[in-house]
Amino acid sequence: MGNRSAGSNGTSITVRDVGGYASALDLPSVRQLRKQLREARALRFLAPRGQRPDLAAIKRQLQHICETVDTFYQVLGPRNWVFHENLPVDAIAELLTSDGGPEAAEKAFIALYTDQDALALRLQMINKLSALRKRQHLILKAHEDYAAGRYYACIHLLLSVMDGFVNEFETVRRGLHARQAEDLHAWDSVVGHHMGLANAHKTFIKGKSATNDEPVYELYRNGIVHGSLLNYDNIVVATKAWNRLFAVVDWANATLKEKTPPPPRPTMRQLWQSLSELSRQQQANAAWKPHRVSADQAAFGQEETASATEQFLVAWTQRNYGRMAQWISQPIRDKHGAAMPREVRMLYADRPLSAFTVVTVDHIAPASCIVEVKLHLADQPDDHAIPATLRWLHEDDQGDPVASLLPGQWRLFCWEPHQFIPHPDLKGSSDV
Repeated sequence: MGNRSAGSNGTSITVRDVGGYASALDLPSVRQLRKQLREARALRFLAPRGQRPDLAAIKRQLQHICETVDTFYQVLGPRNWVFHENLPVDAIAELLTSDGGPEAAEKAFIALYTDQDALALRLQMINKLSALRKRQHLILKAHEDYAAGRYYACIHLLLSVMDGFVNEFETVRRGLHARQAEDLHAWDSVVGHHMGLANAHKTFIKGKSATNDEPVYELYRNGIVHGSLLNYDNIVVATKAWNRLFAVVDWANATLKEKTPPPPRPTMRQLWQSLSELSRQQQANAAWKPHRVSADQAAFGQEETASATEQFLVAWTQRNYGRMAQWISQPIRDKHGAAMPREVRMLYADRPLSAFTVVTVDHIAPASCIVEVKLHLADQPDDHAIPATLRWLHEDDQGDPVASLLPGQWRLFCWEPHQFIPHPDLKGSSDV
């Protein structure tokens, strides 16, 4: 990691000197993609005009992403926020250019986490690591606490999740609190920026032994866990706990990637196919628009998520747990394997469904849709309808999120009934 990059004043900065990548442009994958774009540009005339990827658009988007990452770290890095892989680049770029300086940018950044549906989607995207999947039930409880404003509980849960996850992730058993900053440099990841995870970790492990009841706004793990910091129950620290969890997951993925042998150099045909796929995904994301459709609108009958929801709920009324399992997100099904129908039965058998109504579908992101329904549970009065929200993710063949304008399948990722059914003591409505 001895790459050199021009600093903001034009001077040369050694990555090793600053303890991470001086710029997102220094990431090996970015450098490789830029090289591939130059090679592909030189040979673009060999392909038919209609089959050529938009290389200029890919280059502009890559530059936009890198500039956004670097600006983020200039503005919010000193406040110990970390740019992680599944943040919305355009939303980050917008908040960084708004008036009000770092304070306003921080407030707007926190708002990205308080969007509970967006946060739930990000949580779905990090559950592929075994050591993290084991802790999903704790993460979901932290999600509930965060939404309810129980920040103290959310913070403690996420601190325990991070410590346990990092301790189990590698052969050398050391929790996150036992790692030094230099242990958290992430190869080929935006969290490996010199103002990223390793920099923020310095406050995480900072000793805080003296009792202090002044408000704190940093994720001081030592002082929080050991009871010397008494006034940390606020949205800033809780959001930093979420931000740090996502950053630690990126570090873990980067660690695995660094240990993986590099793939052979792609042929020009493979390179062209890769760039064409990247261009196709970029165009699909750009073409997508948020939209909401109600059951009384003509377009409702064309909504795939409405149909998927109806089929899932019909299977529930029939107690067909195998068919219900087929609609659940692929990473979750991969985790349980052949036992997935049994898992569904365990959670749904004592909640029989007698009837339902699909009310609206709300496409909130290129690969995410929320479907509002009203449920009639068999053990409730006939006129008792419970409002519920089902969250769907559009997945490709590998179970990764993909824009709904591209081939894929809608899958349910908040699938456990307690995740979308309110507490049974809450009253429903009868206006179905």
